[in-house]
Amino acid sequence: MPGPTRTTPRRRAAPARFDPWPDPGAALVLIDDTPLKSAAWAELHAARKRQEKAARDLHRHEQIDRPAYEEWLHRTFPTLLTRLRELHHEVFTKAQRVRWVQEMAALTGRSARKLWRELKDHEANPAPDESGANTPPDDFFGDDADDFFDDEEPSSRRSSRVPEDDDFEPRRPAAPRPSVEARDVYRRLVQRLHPDRGGTWTAARQRLWHEVQQAWAVGDVDWLTRLEVEWEAAHDVLHVASPLSRLRAAIAEFQAARRDTERKLRAYRESPPWRFTLTAKKRDQVHQRTELNFRHDTAVMERQLDHLDALIAKWEQSPADRRLARARHLDFRFGE
Repeated sequence: MPGPTRTTPRRRAAPARFDPWPDPGAALVLIDDTPLKSAAWAELHAARKRQEKAARDLHRHEQIDRPAYEEWLHRTFPTLLTRLRELHHEVFTKAQRVRWVQEMAALTGRSARKLWRELKDHEANPAPDESGANTPPDDFFGDDADDFFDDEEPSSRRSSRVPEDDDFEPRRPAAPRPSVEARDVYRRLVQRLHPDRGGTWTAARQRLWHEVQQAWAVGDVDWLTRLEVEWEAAHDVLHVASPLSRLRAAIAEFQAARRDTERKLRAYRESPPWRFTLTAKKRDQVHQRTELNFRHDTAVMERQLDHLDALIAKWEQSPADRRLARARHLDFRFGE
């Protein structure tokens, strides 16, 4: 039977040796940042209070006053609203076609009357393409237009063609490219608000999510910062024990959020829906002022429509009518 094995005791590790400090007069100083944090927290609390007050006015206008004003407007002036909407659509449609004819006449040197007649003929009898859709052919406006645009980009040629239908809308300018700061704020908001992140999907969270998408679409960093600040204030992300750098950054965010809020409020204060639900006693004055504005806008649109109709009627005159009008004009001048 073998005897017990003899184990070698483990040696203890030698303590680590540190090199002596090169400067014998140097010392390590610990700084208590508690007073700095307290001062930053007080400043942050004051900035939050100012932002919350401005945000209450902003949300009241966007969520209460403006919807109430639009409902009152449609209930009180349905006829004027419908008339103004129809005039706007008619003026917009005719102005698009007239402007297109004038631009093509200036660019190609062709007669505006001939371009207008070709446009009317094409609208009455659109030529189908190979797929059967009613689209204008490439040589619809003659060789002059094709020769003029031969050296330009295809997008320029497409934008110079006649609009297809009455719902034609001009191309909107490209949105500004978001900055790096806006991208960082948007990324943090998406991580907190996205439906896949969990949590209760409330109406307030959905409204905030859509507003974040709108702010990102225009690349407004102050708007995005305001939304992030409001979300953090509602969920108490910051506290007095937060790092000092984060507190100072939060103060800057509250200041940017207030800039965005005040900019919107300056525009809203000049609009009719401002404090609409708080001024029920002045409803008669608002009614009279709104009716006058409607009638003024209607008169302006009617004058624009008359001008467009007169120009179109001039283009649609037959050669005999133009000769008769010229003769009458000469007779009138000689009769003086």
